[in-house]
Amino acid sequence: MPQNLLQNIGAAGFGALIGWLVYYINRYRKGDVQFSDLTTLVGVIGGGAITGLFGKGDKELFGAYGIGLFLGFFAYFLTLIALVRATKGVFGWAWFLDGRRRRPAPDEEIQGDTRQTVSPMAAKPLGERVATLEEQIKQYQERISSGVRVQSQAPIVDATLKGIVPAAAKIIAACESVWDANKNDCSAFVISVAQKLGIAGLEPPADKIVSDINTATGWRVLDDGIAAKEAAERGEFVIGGLRGADHSPPRQHGHVVVVVAGPLHDDKYPTAYWGSLGGTPYKNTPINWAWRESDRGRVRYSARSL
Repeated sequence: MPQNLLQNIGAAGFGALIGWLVYYINRYRKGDVQFSDLTTLVGVIGGGAITGLFGKGDKELFGAYGIGLFLGFFAYFLTLIALVRATKGVFGWAWFLDGRRRRPAPDEEIQGDTRQTVSPMAAKPLGERVATLEEQIKQYQERISSGVRVQSQAPIVDATLKGIVPAAAKIIAACESVWDANKNDCSAFVISVAQKLGIAGLEPPADKIVSDINTATGWRVLDDGIAAKEAAERGEFVIGGLRGADHSPPRQHGHVVVVVAGPLHDDKYPTAYWGSLGGTPYKNTPINWAWRESDRGRVRYSARSL
């Protein structure tokens, strides 16, 4: 291979590597964009270290480096586009603008302390949702105790919650208080919430809880998710569940959730809290995120008074 060609390929390859890393670093940046970022980028492209590496006046090598830098930078972007398309709707074009994506399915999880799937253009960091909900609960409790109407701007809470009864607020507060400690086990979470509310008799695993709430004294079987929402908003303790054998396909473990006052999704799926063993737990989220589409209509609901 001619020496000139080898040098050009090496310079282009080095530039491609730097371009790839420049996109990577900007994608996962945590601070605001500043003017100094432009200075850094100019230094990467034409700084003294680079020109010194290629030799004075060696415009051909520097040209190859610049082409490699361009290709590396946009290769990262094109790779992301290809991966987004390959997810078949889990990620969409809006992800490039503000980091939006669908939640993982019930049998999926994002393990460990992973990087957030957001972009530099994201308007708000992830994680604000929990704080907003806690603030909402506090406002409801203040309104209930003082008789003063407190209006929240939290987008995740439906307008119907403005008239929430004290018992319903108490159930939400109980879910909040035990969720972190029990978010990795759906049955442990439901039992902890029940104990917080003074309800005894529930035992793991989830399959047993589902059987008990459909047969035990004190529990009232509900017709569907609409009835579950209505019972939760009256201040009743509502559990939704599905045994492992009743899933399609059957699973080794069942799954249970605590239904709370909140909006219905698609006019049939109530809002709930749940933990998840090997899956993804959620707060204040419609139960269509707790089960697959083939299982959502099979969920059984039962309620009891506090």
